[in-house]
Amino acid sequence: MYRRILIPTDGSEDARKATLHAFHMAGMSGADILGISVVDTSYRELWDEDISRRLEEIMRKQSENAISILKEEFSSQQELGHLKGTRLDTVILEGNPAEVILEVMEEEDVDLVVMGSSGKHGLDRIISGSITRKVLKSATKPVMVVG
Repeated sequence: MYRRILIPTDGSEDARKATLHAFHMAGMSGADILGISVVDTSYRELWDEDISRRLEEIMRKQSENAISILKEEFSSQQELGHLKGTRLDTVILEGNPAEVILEVMEEEDVDLVVMGSSGKHGLDRIISGSITRKVLKSATKPVMVVG
């Protein structure tokens, strides 16, 4: 069914729900999982260098926390025997989140993307619209949205 599932995460409640659903699907199909979190650097032009640097530090810590949560849940599911033979790779990337997700989707040859319907950062919705909406609009692979 699926060979590789991409889980973009920001640590939000919707991302956690999506993660659990993706783990269930991976367990049933034997798919490997790629978990990513994106440090949004698309706002650099809006503020001076000091503010941008501080904002990126905060977002990097949030991304590190999101990946940590994903790894902990993966370990928990493995201990329960739900993800035998499933491999988890994780990475923290930088850039415009929607663009990065779309790039990873193609470069890593994933079969499915499972993501939350909304995330932690309301600022993105105000400035440039929903990341999930942008991914759905441009995706060339199946995207499952969990809310």
